[in-house]
Amino acid sequence: MKPVLTAISAAALAAAIAAAMVAACALPLSGDNGPSAQSPAPQTPASAQGAKARRDSPAFTALAAKAQAAREAGNPDEALRLYGEALRLKPAWAEGWWFTGTLYYEADRYEEGRDAFRHVLSNEPKMATAWGMLGLCEFRTKQYEEALAHLQRADSLGLGGHEEVRDIVNYHRALLFTREGEFDQAMGLVALAVVRGKDSALLVEAMGIAALRKPVLPSELPPTEREIVMDVGRALCDGSARRIADATAEFDLILKKYPDTPQLHYLDGLVLLTADPDRALEQFKAELAISPRHAEALYSIAREYDKRSDFAAALPFAKRAVDVNPNFAPAYALWGKTLVDSGTDVPLGIGEIETSIKMSPANPQNHYLLAMAYAKAGRTADAARERAEFIKLRNDAPPVETK
Repeated sequence: MKPVLTAISAAALAAAIAAAMVAACALPLSGDNGPSAQSPAPQTPASAQGAKARRDSPAFTALAAKAQAAREAGNPDEALRLYGEALRLKPAWAEGWWFTGTLYYEADRYEEGRDAFRHVLSNEPKMATAWGMLGLCEFRTKQYEEALAHLQRADSLGLGGHEEVRDIVNYHRALLFTREGEFDQAMGLVALAVVRGKDSALLVEAMGIAALRKPVLPSELPPTEREIVMDVGRALCDGSARRIADATAEFDLILKKYPDTPQLHYLDGLVLLTADPDRALEQFKAELAISPRHAEALYSIAREYDKRSDFAAALPFAKRAVDVNPNFAPAYALWGKTLVDSGTDVPLGIGEIETSIKMSPANPQNHYLLAMAYAKAGRTADAARERAEFIKLRNDAPPVETK
């Protein structure tokens, strides 16, 4: 079974990736007489058809048309044979390599698919969907570092308008982020899919593995851990979809089953934080009773007290979050903010926020905090510089998608 979010038919995937190829490359489909069920494509302009006829030999044109016909008729082996013959006549034919790659992917022949998509990218290096399909093939060949890099490349180039490919790419990015220990990034991607209306056991599983801080792929999860993973994943997916009552009830059952398991009280607190912040604080503190060095719980407590302007309560938790995890950039920013806002030590607070920016320079919020701190210290020029950087980073950031 292919690692996809839902059962995607060969026809649906072919349609999605054919449309993506046309949009990204603006290449004509050889022999196309109009959109088909499997390979929707715009009509090629007459001038382009004339130029194409001058470029391509009759033998190539005939093979390309036969390959397309075989693919659309559901004869993948014959299509692959014909695409191979056509590509021997025209090795730089990106469209032929694209469909060769997708046919190999559908046939679970991932090494050959990987090589085909590399050929596509040698001709079309900015084709986001080809980077995505290359990464998916590499995932299946267990080239995980390369897969994550290439899936990230696909995301950075933009997969908007190609929802099926985007969803598959993001699911695998989440799995690979989890494998790398980037659990929050993984959870964010799964939550985004849920916000977009996706819901499947695979998403629930991916959320649960990331939330429980297990740096493994689903295929590597011990069977004895599957129940708790699915329980936690379902509750968090419900929370992401704003089904807070369901998520809260589910966590009540989870905590009865696993009262002393690390991480669970913290996750329950995250679900409760918006609707019932007092109870969320209780859960964060319950987590500290089990895991005293839980940096995220310490940070979450400090942040909630800071929101209430209860700086005396926030300061010790923020400082402990920095102490237990010196690589946790948000903790430095929060510790610095509480020092500045409380007036306890403005110069030290500025230094802590500056440290957070060195660790995470692309976070616009930290530049805003630093601008406010500089302004409080009377450093007008520095404050103006940081405000400008904040605006620049905020404007460069992709829009946040909500349901």
